[in-house]
Amino acid sequence: MRTTALVVALAALVLGGCAADYDHTDISNVKAGRLGGRVNYSRVDVPVGALIVAHVANVDDDKDAMKTEFRIKDSKIVDVQGVVSDGDYAFLGLAIGQTEVEIRANGKLVLILTVYVTAQPTLP
Repeated sequence: MRTTALVVALAALVLGGCAADYDHTDISNVKAGRLGGRVNYSRVDVPVGALIVAHVANVDDDKDAMKTEFRIKDSKIVDVQGVVSDGDYAFLGLAIGQTEVEIRANGKLVLILTVYVTAQPTLP
């Protein structure tokens, strides 16, 4: 009887403790303005004073969305803000320079983007 209760308790602990794990980060629908720029899985290029919008979503191994957070190493160079649509974020170049932006899924670091904020291109 005691062994059965122990087995049932152990099974409940094992099965109840199984949570979905991080699977991947999706970066898509990148929209740059007339001044250009890009966002991919390792890098962001944005001219100073410009912004680029991208859809960024963390997905777990059950294909469900996870909470997405950003941590900026130097917030004097770039800012990242959520925009109207869920999962869409604007990367705004504030000052010429280089920094890193961490992407976190449910609080855990999953991706680091190197951000390059460049001078605006010369107009013809």
